[in-house]
Amino acid sequence: MTALDASRTTNAPTTTPATSSTTSPATGHRTAALAPWLAGLWAIVCTGTAVLHLVRDTGAPWVPTPASVLGSSSSADVSALIVALGALAVAGLVLRPRSARVAGALLVASGLVVALLLADVRALTFLGYGPMLLLGLVGIGPASEVDGAVLVPALAAVGHSVGGLALVLTGATAIRASSARGSGWSPQSAARACRAAVVVAVAVPAFYALTRLAWALGIPFGVRDEFLVELGDGKYAGLGLALAALAGCVLTIGLVRRWGEVFWSWLPVLGGRAVPVAMAVVPSVFVGSVVFSAGLAFWRLALVGEIDETPGAVADWAAWAPELFWPLWGIALVVAGLAYAARRAGER
Repeated sequence: MTALDASRTTNAPTTTPATSSTTSPATGHRTAALAPWLAGLWAIVCTGTAVLHLVRDTGAPWVPTPASVLGSSSSADVSALIVALGALAVAGLVLRPRSARVAGALLVASGLVVALLLADVRALTFLGYGPMLLLGLVGIGPASEVDGAVLVPALAAVGHSVGGLALVLTGATAIRASSARGSGWSPQSAARACRAAVVVAVAVPAFYALTRLAWALGIPFGVRDEFLVELGDGKYAGLGLALAALAGCVLTIGLVRRWGEVFWSWLPVLGGRAVPVAMAVVPSVFVGSVVFSAGLAFWRLALVGEIDETPGAVADWAAWAPELFWPLWGIALVVAGLAYAARRAGER
């Protein structure tokens, strides 16, 4: 498996019980309060690193790879882009107390570019292979030889995802604070949107997982027999990704189920207590943005005729076709998470 091969209803939820009163909006407020600090940290670290790379040719905050929408760009080109984005981010953070709407627009625009373009498929690679990479650091498992040249850019991609989303959240919070308008979703419309989004956010990774499970069982589903032979033990790494994707499906279903609102009663300490909204929304939005960004990389490869950069041959459609649906999966996850938050807020 290569870094490019990475991954991740139900009845209407019942009315939130009385225990939901234990869900304080303070959790969401804490997330919003942390966002400007994370946004500022991204701007300082990445902009500083980019400037040093341009001036002294030191380590770059972004390394060229076909697994990115910016795959045809050089480190210097993207470093210049990061400097510009960092300047916009700093301007937005400074202007926020004086002109919330202008600052919010700057932060949201720069954050979307950072989260969706700078962060690429390597962020999803790190999340999908995370357990195997950690075991590999101590010489265990199929990733027993972890290459720092692969690990460091993957960690940087995760940093861009976090920093970009922090910028977006900071900007959106500023814009919302300057306006008296609410989310515009009633609990009923939010529940309908959440159910529809969850169907999509489960179907896409479930199909991806099906192909990898078949390979692990020696079934050449969507690929040539030769591909499985070439893959070797890599098919078991694919099995790990499939299991991670299925686990994500289960958690996504929780957005429209009672157990996604109230912890199971048999759980110690937490049993019967309301699930903090941020505990569901933050992972949904984060993973959704990472998946969307990763999917864009596969679309770039398909559009420029470089799909052979993926594992296998063009004829091995199951090695790359499911990934073309990842942008749809990412959007669905974000919509599901935001709709879940709107519904929970409306039911309090």
